[in-house]
Amino acid sequence: MIIKKSKIKLIPASELIRSPTSKFNFNDIDAEMLTNIMMDRMTEMGGVALSAPQVGLNMSMFVMGINDAKIEVFNPKIISSSTETDFINEGSLTYPGVLVIIKRPVSIEVEYYNKKGELQQNEFHGLTARIFQHAFDHLTGISIKERVSALKWKMAVKRLDNYKQKLVNKYTQKKLLEIKKAMEEQTNGNT
Repeated sequence: MIIKKSKIKLIPASELIRSPTSKFNFNDIDAEMLTNIMMDRMTEMGGVALSAPQVGLNMSMFVMGINDAKIEVFNPKIISSSTETDFINEGSLTYPGVLVIIKRPVSIEVEYYNKKGELQQNEFHGLTARIFQHAFDHLTGISIKERVSALKWKMAVKRLDNYKQKLVNKYTQKKLLEIKKAMEEQTNGNT
């Protein structure tokens, strides 16, 4: 199967796969090519992770990282999680601008394959553990929306809408002042 970069685009949240993804088959798809495409898209969108389901691919794969600290993850498993947890605001490329506070384990022990099909075992802590868990959720059919109550989700969306409205109002006020100033200059120049 050939995957073209032009076909790798975020799908609407309503079209997300809501069940566990299929296992990635290294014999069917060029994992290195897919990794490069996914990394490019993640970077272009300003994300720190991008999972296959977010772009409409039913396969157990995601990329994560920033700058040179990036990894590709195929067929991951979370082996263990710390009992220590924390609450942090999370956003998702699937829901641009929406932030919700989510409780997650502080550290995890994981197993996954890299783009060469080599088994990797790692322990992630802090933000890296959180990003891994967030992307892993997408592979199981879960998004940040399902991680919070309906009320908390509604409040987060309302906060975003209010923020957008403030930006519109600020921009509108600025434009109105510019128009008023231009009109005054034209009026004063014509008398």
